[in-house]
Amino acid sequence: MESEHHIIDIEYYIMDREHHIMDSDHHIMDSEHHIMDREHHIMDQEHYIMNIENNIMDREHHIMDSEHHITDREHHIMDSVHHIMYSDCNIMDSEHHIMYSEHHIMDSEHHITDR
Repeated sequence: MESEHHIIDIEYYIMDREHHIMDSDHHIMDSEHHIMDREHHIMDQEHYIMNIENNIMDREHHIMDSEHHITDREHHIMDSVHHIMYSDCNIMDSEHHIMYSEHHIMDSEHHITDR
């Protein structure tokens, strides 16, 4: 009888150890799930950061495009100013030519009246 009790005690002890092992296994699994959740969170954060970096790059490209557009407009304005200056020079040349012609006419008239 005592031997039966001893066997039962051993069986209970084995069952208790098995439950303890199962509890430990569950704890390990919970820890692994927690680690996986943290890894997913880190990945989500990395994707979020990448999206922000892409947005920054897009804005920088937009700024660069705007700067190029401004530079093109400035060149166009400079070309227009040069064209105006060139036209002014042509007008002045024409005025000088007219003045020269008027002086020539006046000289000719004086020459005629002097005779």
